[in-house]
Amino acid sequence: MKYDSQYYILRENHESGAYMLDMAENSDEGLDHLMSLWSLKNHVLGPGVVEITEGNLAKFQPCDYHETAEQLVSEKFRQVLAPFNLPGVDFYQTNIVNGDKIWSEHYYMHIWNHHQAIHKKRSEISGTYVGGRFTLLKLSLDEEVLDQVPLEKRLVFTLEEKPVFLFHESVVAALSAADLSGLGFRRVDSWSIGSAFEDDDDDIYDDL
Repeated sequence: MKYDSQYYILRENHESGAYMLDMAENSDEGLDHLMSLWSLKNHVLGPGVVEITEGNLAKFQPCDYHETAEQLVSEKFRQVLAPFNLPGVDFYQTNIVNGDKIWSEHYYMHIWNHHQAIHKKRSEISGTYVGGRFTLLKLSLDEEVLDQVPLEKRLVFTLEEKPVFLFHESVVAALSAADLSGLGFRRVDSWSIGSAFEDDDDDIYDDL
């Protein structure tokens, strides 16, 4: 269970959660595959385009993090991660469009560094692990798997079994120090499917 207290799940907070953003029809088609566990560099030829589909359009200002079907981050967010030289993490320039306003310094973040790291006995699911037909209710990470992976190769990764993105505490500390807007984190050992509805913006970093 040692890794459950070292990894965090990224989530929206009340700032970014006040809006719903979706990929527009004129976005590069290669970005339709952002959940893939392989590189998209040969498939994405142009920029992404995102539109605001819900929220007060007149007051909209982009945050450093927005949760669309994937993860949309700012240049400031990207620069925080750059020194870590993260394997299997790519960024694709994306425009946020709101009427005649365009914000171009945002990126879709594609995390295709993956590990089969769910501890099947300690985690809780609804469904079956066979064929990946399950909903993850509570997560515990498999130390036997992650012990075999050097830290620099698991600072940020996605679970191979489910699209859950995990950030090591050292990366979370750097993001926290940058004073980014729109994001929060929930540590794995306090995460459950119901915690997505809890407001913990003020104390997510207290244990770092």
